[in-house]
Amino acid sequence: MGRRWALVVALMMCVGLNTSPAVQAHEQKTLAVILLDDGIPSGNITDPTFVQGNAVWFRMEDSTNNTSMVVQLDLDQDGVFNASNDFESGALVNACELDENGTLVDESCAVSATYAFPANASTGTYTFWIHRTHNESEERWEYHIVVHEDVHVEEGDGPSPGDCFGLGCADEETAAGDAVNEETADETEVVLLVAIIALVGMVATVLSIQKERREEKTFPSLNEEE
Repeated sequence: MGRRWALVVALMMCVGLNTSPAVQAHEQKTLAVILLDDGIPSGNITDPTFVQGNAVWFRMEDSTNNTSMVVQLDLDQDGVFNASNDFESGALVNACELDENGTLVDESCAVSATYAFPANASTGTYTFWIHRTHNESEERWEYHIVVHEDVHVEEGDGPSPGDCFGLGCADEETAAGDAVNEETADETEVVLLVAIIALVGMVATVLSIQKERREEKTFPSLNEEE
């Protein structure tokens, strides 16, 4: 009976996982891309840990005088930049002038720009261009960033959404071990049952002996006549 209830509970857990809306949201991580006077040191970004929902942070570190950079990211993956569909950082400089209160003198001045990919972003390769302007002379570098699928995995490599776990959901690798455990459990139940029967018999015997002794004390004359 206990096994049947355990199996029912395990199946209910499987159904609950399959019908649950979604697992906890992915914690956003930010990848820093440093812009130098000769490009970016990391080159193309293909790290498999960069997944949907992550952000990329572009930081201008070229200290050459009269130099600015603009980053353009091809979001629709069509190979060309379109201002209405894609991302543009605006002009980035190495440092912005501040007043005595630490406030930007030019509010449009920026040293960095961030783009966060949505959680449902298309996976694949995105092209981004860096336009470097120095004393009205411009050069352009082209790089690529690969966005991988965000596969949710519980801590400790636990079951993924929709996976079944618990009694009745063993995989092929553990099926043999589970069968041995079941046989051991059956043997344990038999031993326990025999022990209970033996204990009941012992108790009955003790009670019977005590009853006979009480009768001997209650009717001594009858025992003497016999």
